[in-house]
Amino acid sequence: MIIKIILSFVIIGLSTAAGFFYSEVFKNRTDQLNELARSINQFQNELIYTHTALPEILSNISKKSKYPISCIFEDIASILYTNEADNVYSAFEKAFAENRKSLSINEDDINIMLDMAKTIGESDIDGHKRIFQLTLNNLKKQIEKSEEIANKNIKMYRYLGFTIGSTVVIMLI
Repeated sequence: MIIKIILSFVIIGLSTAAGFFYSEVFKNRTDQLNELARSINQFQNELIYTHTALPEILSNISKKSKYPISCIFEDIASILYTNEADNVYSAFEKAFAENRKSLSINEDDINIMLDMAKTIGESDIDGHKRIFQLTLNNLKKQIEKSEEIANKNIKMYRYLGFTIGSTVVIMLI
């Protein structure tokens, strides 16, 4: 009898933990999008106002960003330093592909960054200002969508984990 009770608590605990774990994906996406937006602001400021070399700017951003966003900018800087890519877009594309497993952002979010990368280094200061502003506006929209989705789904997955565990326990008893 005691074994059944302990097993019941373990099942409910594990399923509830699984629900909490899965719900964190939604929260992580919003956090990573906010970190990307903050990094783009820094990128814009350093590119436009300090006239620092692009690989150095990206390296500075990676040092000030949080994981896993820092890894992306670190990889882009490394790719550009070693000339592993023909252009900035290819470096961004390669870095996002290499870090895809550690990211919670989706393809639309990545495409916003890749669209920005297409024009980096190929236009004047005014063009860069416009593309950065467009990128930040698009990221802001994605952040709003992400927050909306997270608000809907976080509670649902947490309760779902508990409910599934309870259902399994009831079926076993």
